[in-house]
Amino acid sequence: MVPFDRLAPAETRAPHEWLADVRPRERAPASRPFVFVNFVASVDGRASLEGRAQGLGSPADTLMLTELRTIADALLIGSGTLRAEGYARLVANPDRVARRTAAGLPPTPTAVLLSRTLDLPWDAGLFKAPDQPVILYTGADGDVPAVPAPLEVVRVDTTTPAAALADLRARGVRALGCEGGPILLRALIAAGLVDELFLTVTPLVTGERGAPRVVEGEDLPVPVPVTLVWTLIHEGELYLRYSFNHEA
Repeated sequence: MVPFDRLAPAETRAPHEWLADVRPRERAPASRPFVFVNFVASVDGRASLEGRAQGLGSPADTLMLTELRTIADALLIGSGTLRAEGYARLVANPDRVARRTAAGLPPTPTAVLLSRTLDLPWDAGLFKAPDQPVILYTGADGDVPAVPAPLEVVRVDTTTPAAALADLRARGVRALGCEGGPILLRALIAAGLVDELFLTVTPLVTGERGAPRVVEGEDLPVPVPVTLVWTLIHEGELYLRYSFNHEA
């Protein structure tokens, strides 16, 4: 017999209490930050609705997302995701800011961008926030426009995630969150750089042809096994936490 367990409410906690045992800064490897990724998907596997992930999320999903940002030193954002979602200051809620400062962290995580061409939405809210640090890794030689946000441009020979993560670790970044997009997630997984995935499955079938899946781009070299750590449920939404099993 193969036994199956039915999910049933066992205990109720606030999102930040469920995330307390993630401890990303304590678990960072010596060569790069601990990387945790957050995505939302429909039941039919789509990662956006009408071009935006925000179209799939609920207030509860947004709460989980912002709590994940709260435990990060920095947040890696793909260019396409920045263009679609806009962003602003990453952590602004006073309670979350207070928890960060009490833990010895800056009030908001540093935003991290990778760009080969500097073709970025420079009018995005992220660049307009004067108290939101941004690091941009690029191999392009072009000029970068002046923006209100404190922006540091790091010129590199290669804009691979591995190179950026190594530099971030050298800067003291131990916990790196990522919110996509799907092509960036594929690159991170293929390079063995993801430690945990937080996936919200929203109770919606979009049937939207052409909408991206959580992972997009070229085929992965091999399928990557993951381990389910926990499953949470809120009003029909599933919150899944997976661990990637890296060799020591």
